[in-house]
Amino acid sequence: MDHQHEHCHHPDEGHSEIDLNIQLDNQALTIEVKDQDGGVPELDETHEELMHLILISHDLEDYYHVHPIKEEDGVFKNDLDIPEGHYYAFVDINPKDKVYAVEPNELLVGEVEHFHTTRELQPDDEWLQKVDGKEVELEEVTLTAGGPVQLAFDLKGETPEPYLGALGHVVIVDEDVENFIHVHPASNDTTVFEAHFPHEGTYKLWAEFKFSDEGVLAFPFVLKVQ
Repeated sequence: MDHQHEHCHHPDEGHSEIDLNIQLDNQALTIEVKDQDGGVPELDETHEELMHLILISHDLEDYYHVHPIKEEDGVFKNDLDIPEGHYYAFVDINPKDKVYAVEPNELLVGEVEHFHTTRELQPDDEWLQKVDGKEVELEEVTLTAGGPVQLAFDLKGETPEPYLGALGHVVIVDEDVENFIHVHPASNDTTVFEAHFPHEGTYKLWAEFKFSDEGVLAFPFVLKVQ
C-alpha cells in the first residue's frame, strides 16, 4: 500500500468540481456529495474509508476525526456525539476523475448562535505533548514554507498500532482556517510525515496515533512556520 499521501486545500487552488450539502438535525449529520452536473461521483477509498470527516472547534481547541457511513450513493450519515458549539467541518474524500478541494464548512451544533471569537494561537515552547498518560514529541525540525518539511514523531518507547492503514495521521490548519493539510506517514513502518506549509504563519497540528491500551489519541501542537 502506498502511504505517501497528502490531501490539502489552499485558497488559491483551482475550483472544486464537487458540491457538498451538509445538514445537521440534532445529532444526526447528513452529507450529500454531488458533482456539478447533479450526478453522484464515484469515490475511491482513502486509507480504508470513503470519507474522513474532521471537526475542529472555532477556537481550534477541540478536534474530532470520524467516518460517516454511506447510506446510499452520494449520501453519508453520522451521529455526532460532541459538545455544542461552532465548528469547522472538513470533508476529506477522493472523487474519481474529479477535482476536489477540502474546504472548511461552518457547522453549529446544539442551541448556539453564529458567533466569532478572536483567535490568537501561541506557538509551543516545547514540542512534547501528553495525552491520557501517553507522550509524543515532535523532533526538532526547521519549519519553512513553500517546500517539503519532514515531521518525525517520537512516541517515547510506545509502538503504535496500525490505524486506517497507517501508523498515524496528521491534520494541520493555519490560524485563519484557510489552509487544510491531511498527511499520512511516508511509509508503512514509520511515524515520519512529509507536509507542505503554503505560507509563513502559525499553524495548529494534531497527530493521531493508536495505542493498544488507550485507543486513538490526538496530540495537539502549535507551530510557527517561517
